[in-house]
Amino acid sequence: MLKVTFDIPTIQKLYPELNRCFGFTYDDISNELTQVYTKKVFHLTPEEKELANQCKSNDDWGVDAVKFALATTENIVVTVPDSFNPKTIMESYVTKLYNEDFASCALIFMAALLYRDRITEVPISEGEYDDMLYQQYIHEVRPDMLKLYIALNQPKQKKGKDFITDIKITAGGNSPIAINNKDSWFENKLNEYLHQYLGVNSLEEAQEELHFIYGDKKVGSKKINPIQSLYIWGTYQLLQDTHLKSVKEKVPTRPQANLIESYLRAIELIEADDVDTDANNIRSRLSYFLNRYDTAEALLDYKTFKLSPYNIGGTKLW
Repeated sequence: MLKVTFDIPTIQKLYPELNRCFGFTYDDISNELTQVYTKKVFHLTPEEKELANQCKSNDDWGVDAVKFALATTENIVVTVPDSFNPKTIMESYVTKLYNEDFASCALIFMAALLYRDRITEVPISEGEYDDMLYQQYIHEVRPDMLKLYIALNQPKQKKGKDFITDIKITAGGNSPIAINNKDSWFENKLNEYLHQYLGVNSLEEAQEELHFIYGDKKVGSKKINPIQSLYIWGTYQLLQDTHLKSVKEKVPTRPQANLIESYLRAIELIEADDVDTDANNIRSRLSYFLNRYDTAEALLDYKTFKLSPYNIGGTKLW
């Protein structure tokens, strides 16, 4: 693993544009900011002790480590995989962004965060583990549970006078097995579980949530890749404050699209064998985005994901 450092004052200068262009907030680096205080806590200088007293947490029981870090001139350390190559990444855009240090720094910072999130094998803290479970639940498990609830609660077909209760299950690519499901025992048990850990009360409620929260946006017939789209959108917005700014509103230029393609290939958001996602495709997608959405949040449909009120202690998600 590699360690990449960024000084906090620079991040604070970048913050307004990173927030506007990429939807970045300090929550995205809360772990890195917290480490600044954690490494100092047992050997604070008198000045740092005074600063810590000024950075109380909301409950006044301790120090808000993020607030403390943001009040310093320290560095944060971002851990990235060995494949992260800042020289190669910068070469993808630096000749087109000559003398645009602000935009260049913003792009390398966002690249580091992207690579950081690709790390899966490093030890994680309890808080990070809880967040990982939450992310897995809201993005992967809950939509599966909604689909299962909808399938179980669709009106049943009849065979003669009797409703068909048979169920077929396939797991892990194995051959399907048939369950008699006499008196709907299997459905009832599954519905008891889903009622506790999903917390929806009707077929219509489940269908509405699945469509509204998890519905896939498309450009033409192609689904929008959220991360790739965010970096296309954010890089374009960043370029609008440089000499590469497009003259016509909401009309991305070819030089902008060329730079974005080069950058996305350097940070591996476009696969090496992907011949469809080129500058022309990016320019077309940007035009589509810009004529329909005003912010990254609107483009990516940042919504309030739901938890079940029946989750035990609010911590066991499924």
